[in-house]
Amino acid sequence: MYFYFDNGQIYDVWLFLSILIYNHFMMKNINLIIIILFLISCKDKSLHEIKKENDYYKFKMQISPNGKYEIYNYCRFGTFAFSSDICGSIIVERGKKFSESGGYRINGDIHSWKNDTLIINRFDNYLDQPQDTIVRVKFEKFKDLNLKILNYGAVNSSGMKEYSFDSFNLNDKEICLENIERTMGEDIEKNKCYALGSFEIINTKDSLKEIIVKTVAKSMNFTYANPDGTYTENLPEINVLSLHFKPKKIMKPINTKSLKGVFNDIK
Repeated sequence: MYFYFDNGQIYDVWLFLSILIYNHFMMKNINLIIIILFLISCKDKSLHEIKKENDYYKFKMQISPNGKYEIYNYCRFGTFAFSSDICGSIIVERGKKFSESGGYRINGDIHSWKNDTLIINRFDNYLDQPQDTIVRVKFEKFKDLNLKILNYGAVNSSGMKEYSFDSFNLNDKEICLENIERTMGEDIEKNKCYALGSFEIINTKDSLKEIIVKTVAKSMNFTYANPDGTYTENLPEINVLSLHFKPKKIMKPINTKSLKGVFNDIK
């Protein structure tokens, strides 16, 4: 069956009816389609997708010991060739979406967890040299999370030390390393424990590579080289140290995804 129109064109009646039905269906369900598309666009992105979308070259997350909060540590390159990298650490309530502008910005480095209190090292980056080695303590709060802030002067020294160990014991409060031996740096105790939050576990695909502990050391032994070639000695020193502990024998990797109070690298 065909329709004839004034312009002389011929249309198949079934095709014509199909077009009418299709248009009716689309108009009737356009709101439903819009809602579906909106819900798809609002779907929470995975941490892997967030890392890729923001071009983070470092993106880590740890869960607080009480399981209520997530801490994200991120870094990405600056917008321009010679601009500084953009890095930070942010606390959000567990289950809330991560964003650089959301949650509580730490503005420092994690020192450790002590019970349900997060201890933070914070530095005065507006000074070239620290004026003293006094640590000024204050307290802050995010929701029901207590934060103890250790305020130092400017960091004017940093370094890395390396050790080896025979075995370790990891529990819900700390990691204890046994039979430690010096590789590079001064000797330390043979057996030493570090609280959650103060260390990072680095795995290879099939073994434990190292455990890294970041700590702050203070002294009055800093020597400053003056522009005129002279030296000023016995100045305040705030030294951020990175201690690398490597196993003496091959050990299987530690599953950081199941741990609380330890950063897990987002792949």
